[in-house]
Amino acid sequence: MSNSTDAMRPPGWTGFRVARPARNLAVSIALYRDLLRLDSRGGFENHDGYDGVFFALPGGGELELTAGPVAPNGGTDEDLLVLYVSTLEEVRAIGVSLSAAGVPNIESPNPYWNRFGQTFLDPDGYRVVIAAASSDAGVDERDDVRIEWHEGPRASLRPLFELAEDSASQLDQYLELGRVLVARRGDAILGHLQLVRGAQPGEIELKSLAVVPEERRTGLGRILVRSAVQRTASEGWLRMVVSTGAADTGNLRFYQRVGFRLLSIDRDAFTPATGYPDPIVIDGIPLLDRVWLSQEILA
Repeated sequence: MSNSTDAMRPPGWTGFRVARPARNLAVSIALYRDLLRLDSRGGFENHDGYDGVFFALPGGGELELTAGPVAPNGGTDEDLLVLYVSTLEEVRAIGVSLSAAGVPNIESPNPYWNRFGQTFLDPDGYRVVIAAASSDAGVDERDDVRIEWHEGPRASLRPLFELAEDSASQLDQYLELGRVLVARRGDAILGHLQLVRGAQPGEIELKSLAVVPEERRTGLGRILVRSAVQRTASEGWLRMVVSTGAADTGNLRFYQRVGFRLLSIDRDAFTPATGYPDPIVIDGIPLLDRVWLSQEILA
């Protein structure tokens, strides 16, 4: 019979393996071996009727992919393979490479992985997170980017504004209004956020926000919003509002995750009569209505 000391002793683990089914081994191998550059450890063919491959995981352990049926959507949102690198710069570089190869990049329901990593879907719908090993990298405190008020003409910012505005006539009406925060790396402008006076007393509107494509899903939009909220709070503003298309579910998720709540809807805000091309379809949804969101600003 074991004594109490033996019962408390941890098991003598010698390794670990993550095993997943794959609909098409060749397609999955192209991701894990050729794009993610995991070391191949061989595999097997017709082993009790199964084919499979092994990949070495960083820090030890193996990933096993076995040909077979896959559950819809590759399991749950929390079924993750997390591959760590040292810095957020490496995360961003890998993210750019994977996106360029057509690997789907999605937001994680867990905000931690959005702050310190990027999430991708493998060919079977399983989530692969590329993450910075240390949270000290602080995506909200990026050393490579500075946030400052834009000085001078707005013409140089128009291509950024056009990323967030489909109507040239509408953009002409507000491009020069209010103030604009920009995110800079050296001389390059990576994103902008425009603030204009709102319709109600004490209210300021986030009129335009955009980030260059290669910096999306890096937390830069969140940094711009947080900086805008902090600066306007110190100036005595009471509430910030923002509007976006009802069809743009990505924007609706983003703004709610940075503190905004649904406020109201303007129907038929995006039509040829208001200066927008027809039709505009986002994720299969016709763009017609405008959704307003707001958040209270606490000094």
